[in-house]
Amino acid sequence: MTDLSSGDSEADLKRAKKEFLIVYDYGTGGLWGVIRARSAKEILAKYPELGVESERPEWMTDAVFADVRRAETHDIDDQPDGLLKALLADRRRN
Repeated sequence: MTDLSSGDSEADLKRAKKEFLIVYDYGTGGLWGVIRARSAKEILAKYPELGVESERPEWMTDAVFADVRRAETHDIDDQPDGLLKALLADRRRN
């Protein structure tokens, strides 16, 4: 994983995308994923329900993280899928 920090200046928005670890806490649990974006601010502007983590939680082993990346890697500019699609469905219900 590249940088998990949160940049939010205009210069950050023009930079190449980085990978950010995200979590969607849906109330009774959380869905984890990785999203490629220019900054954490960009992610939260589009998906304010997400948590953007600055580092992996202690319980998330390399193997678990590899599984998360394999199953739930997204790009901020792509059509929502997986956990992002679930987030939007919940948003519409509420």
